[in-house]
Amino acid sequence: MTGEETFHPDTKALLVYGRALAGSGAPPRKGGADHVIERLFVIERAKDGRVPIRSFGRELVGVLGRDLREHDFASLFLAPDRALLYAMIDACAAAAAPAVARVIAEAADGRSFGAEVLITPLKTDIALGSRFLAMFQALGGQSFLAERPIRWLKLTSVHPPAAQTPSGPRLVVVND
Repeated sequence: MTGEETFHPDTKALLVYGRALAGSGAPPRKGGADHVIERLFVIERAKDGRVPIRSFGRELVGVLGRDLREHDFASLFLAPDRALLYAMIDACAAAAAPAVARVIAEAADGRSFGAEVLITPLKTDIALGSRFLAMFQALGGQSFLAERPIRWLKLTSVHPPAAQTPSGPRLVVVND
């Protein structure tokens, strides 16, 4: 993944887990990312286009200023960024691999800090829909918000998984 060398160490540790879940990486070492458990959440890609948050780590309540369980994750992003968010989630599902978005988390008064959001697909029962494990990793500065709730997440970069080469024959039509 392009830019991976600059990710936060905890984001890198969860990338290893995401790749192992997808079957494209070595199994993670025991205890490698256990300390991030309270920064994890689960989202679902609903058929109606929403991305509801199904579970939410306790540490995130303090960082983001509220419990966002059952909140539409996509609604935290500015409208122009939502299409990129949806495309990143779809790329994760298609490649069965994790992706990372860098964001600026902004409170209503304009104070902000940088963060990384990692999303990786979960293998779940079809009845549960398309679910993804996600992590919100603050990159410092969240204390400047003085517990004000986050109003917006603004995308600054998207690092999708590598696209998978299609399997099977491809039909090519040449009109001469």
